[in-house]
Amino acid sequence: MTVAVTDRLLHQLVVGSHAEGTTSLAVAAAIEHDDRVLLIATQDNDFQPVWQLPSDLVLPGETLVHGLARTVTITTGLAIIEVTGYLGHQDCGHDGEIVRTFVFTVTAEDPERVCRWGSIGHRWSPDPITASLVVPETRSHLPAGTVGRLLGPPTPIERVADALQADARGLLCSEAAVDLLIRQQSWLHRRDFVEGHIETDAPTHTARVDWKAAVAALEAGWLPCSSGEGQLLRIAGSLAEGIPLDLHDAITGLDASNTALVAQAIYHAAGHRP
Repeated sequence: MTVAVTDRLLHQLVVGSHAEGTTSLAVAAAIEHDDRVLLIATQDNDFQPVWQLPSDLVLPGETLVHGLARTVTITTGLAIIEVTGYLGHQDCGHDGEIVRTFVFTVTAEDPERVCRWGSIGHRWSPDPITASLVVPETRSHLPAGTVGRLLGPPTPIERVADALQADARGLLCSEAAVDLLIRQQSWLHRRDFVEGHIETDAPTHTARVDWKAAVAALEAGWLPCSSGEGQLLRIAGSLAEGIPLDLHDAITGLDASNTALVAQAIYHAAGHRP
């Protein structure tokens, strides 16, 4: 599943990674054209070709988007027209530290132009399922192919999200609360929240939020966060388990993005479908 790229999302990706102690960040570009994805050839230690998404480390002072534009230009000679979505991330070890690579889908200006440059080893993969897509220092499969498709093992955050949705399935208010938490894209990236307030059931591959404990921890100051993040957690807890909530206080000061998320959650909880 792709996620729309917003300034808020980009900020949360960086801040969330730093909060987890991961400070070495990289970007990879899934350049899609005619339902194919562009792969760039590199060599492994045995001088065998390795096909991977264009990727590179984010330099000090660069934003993720600036790093993505530079990476695409340097590795392919192409210019990005638009960053169309966020696919997820992969962590891998390099020189004793964890490098987190964020994968974005992009459109490029005249993408077939890369075929006219013999110095750039490349291929357009017609089959996103069998394409061997890797980033430097790892053999893990990465997201690629048509927009909205994820390949390879899910990240821990995706596994938690899937487990929460599985547990809530069929209960409209619980579904709305869980979806609000997932779409808000902050709380599931926090180790203190996931480890402290989400209970998992391995045999059934489900998980549930201890909403009362989470809201109580928030009110006690044990889950420091922005006012908007706090309000969305309170609203989600109220939807899921009827935790008392002052709606006036809860919605005052919410930005347009969070307000839209809350409206969607209420719409879903009431039994409506888009």
